[in-house]
Amino acid sequence: MKLFKRLTAFTLVELLVVISIIAILASLALPAITGAIAKAQMGQALSNAKQIYTATLTAVGDAASTGATNFGWPGDITNGMTTVQNFADMLITNDFLKAQDVAKVFTCAGMKQALVTGSNSVTLSADNVGFTFYKVQDSDAGSTVFITTKNYEYGKALTTNAPFKENGFVFFRKAGDGAVYKKSQATDTNLLGSLPTNQTPLTP
Repeated sequence: MKLFKRLTAFTLVELLVVISIIAILASLALPAITGAIAKAQMGQALSNAKQIYTATLTAVGDAASTGATNFGWPGDITNGMTTVQNFADMLITNDFLKAQDVAKVFTCAGMKQALVTGSNSVTLSADNVGFTFYKVQDSDAGSTVFITTKNYEYGKALTTNAPFKENGFVFFRKAGDGAVYKKSQATDTNLLGSLPTNQTPLTP
């Protein structure tokens, strides 16, 4: 007499239970994963701001040693620097950053890069600039705000704007110190620092 081995399989109910458990675990993990991704992206934005700051500081040093007035801190340039495009052109024209570098570091995650129109030219717009730049002057204190991500407006709660909405923001000061801050720190100007003498930022 032959014995047949009985095959076992999941029932439909068991399969649905397993799928439900997986879905619940995924929904619990999603906020943590999303938060980790946003934090990593803000870390990259901080690195970009640092590169912009370093290029600007080189311009400031060269201006101090040569007496040049066409490059340096945005608020000290005498040719009426008013836009982010002006600022980028100053860095590129005087060889403090390459056009390709400006396209990379002026943007943030989730935004398209600016169009490099030549070896010495880049066309910027609000769609590909992830930062707000303030017209810092040499006479401003080291704690003065120089660069922030565009979702931050000084002294106000975070907006839902790109690049990071209400997940956090990057704040970089004239002295060269910057950090990624939480949503709850957006209105703490004592922690963050002060506005420059010329409080109007460069327009996108």
